[in-house]
Amino acid sequence: MPLTILVADDDLGTRLSISDYLDLSGYNVIAVDNGVDALAMIEKRHPDLMVTDIMMPQMNGYELVRRVRQLSAFRLLPVILLTERTKTQERILGYQSGCDMYLSKPFELEEIAAAIRNLLERSQIIQ
Repeated sequence: MPLTILVADDDLGTRLSISDYLDLSGYNVIAVDNGVDALAMIEKRHPDLMVTDIMMPQMNGYELVRRVRQLSAFRLLPVILLTERTKTQERILGYQSGCDMYLSKPFELEEIAAAIRNLLERSQIIQ
């Protein structure tokens, strides 16, 4: 059974490119365009990893990660934050919210795939 990855990004191009790449790599992908839908899908579908943009409508990525970490079943869910923001303070906010990795846009799909593999391998060991 393939591992499930939730991709949350309000930019259609980014969401589709990540989703298509991960789908072709053998993952089951859930794609949403906002933080509220992402949180609902986490509780409903129990993904193995989440990739989320920071700047999204309805609920930003920082708040999404904080809320996910409050759910006991998902405290250890691997999370990658994506953003065009590059300031150190913004990366610190990402880590303080509970993300495992912070990638700046633009990024290469191979880079995000390597990060996903690494985080999934570690989460499998922990579980």
